[in-house]
Amino acid sequence: MSDNFLYIDTIYRSRMTLLDILELRGYIVDKFRKFSPAEAAIAANSFAGLSFKLTKEDETKICEVRYANYSSGKIMTAFEDVPDEGTEDLEIVVMTVNPISDKCHQVAFKEYMKLKEDLNENGEKVRRKLRVYFFNIETIVINPMKHVLVPKHEIVPEAQHKELMDSLYIVSKSKFPEIKFHSDPIGRCIGAVPGDIIKITRFSASAGESIMYRVCSI
Repeated sequence: MSDNFLYIDTIYRSRMTLLDILELRGYIVDKFRKFSPAEAAIAANSFAGLSFKLTKEDETKICEVRYANYSSGKIMTAFEDVPDEGTEDLEIVVMTVNPISDKCHQVAFKEYMKLKEDLNENGEKVRRKLRVYFFNIETIVINPMKHVLVPKHEIVPEAQHKELMDSLYIVSKSKFPEIKFHSDPIGRCIGAVPGDIIKITRFSASAGESIMYRVCSI
């Protein structure tokens, strides 16, 4: 009974944390907050039944939240059902009870870098850029972005990259310190992908605040 209560509590609290994370990314989450512990208890017997989809205000960006426990073999082919069309505007968040392993990082990288089957208008193959992020439900019962030791992380809009790099006298993104794609938990929370520049703001006893930048790398 105790173990079952902890499982239900984990489902409920991790879902609320995930909604907070996705709301910061700009998704509309209000209607999904109407999820009580009693509903979590009912849904606990059907883990996959907890899955849902979110959109942003303009409805062009979609987040598909999947509750799934992929086996080691299945995980490599878990996203082959996703068609190439619209993958640039789609992200898939996988909530699982399984540990977030190196294989999860590999799959996330593979799906982002995978080439589309059809050629573009220039006769070239382009990347699908499908964003896949894995979260273990036990590790996000508390929002890691709100931890006192975690500084504020923000993705710098791509339109500002050149101006920022010029102001810092940096000629290549490779000169920034790195934050690893998917394997970094905070990078995963903010939805960072390879090439993104991350602004990190820390409290400083001497200066008030300290700002540094990192680049999301593979």
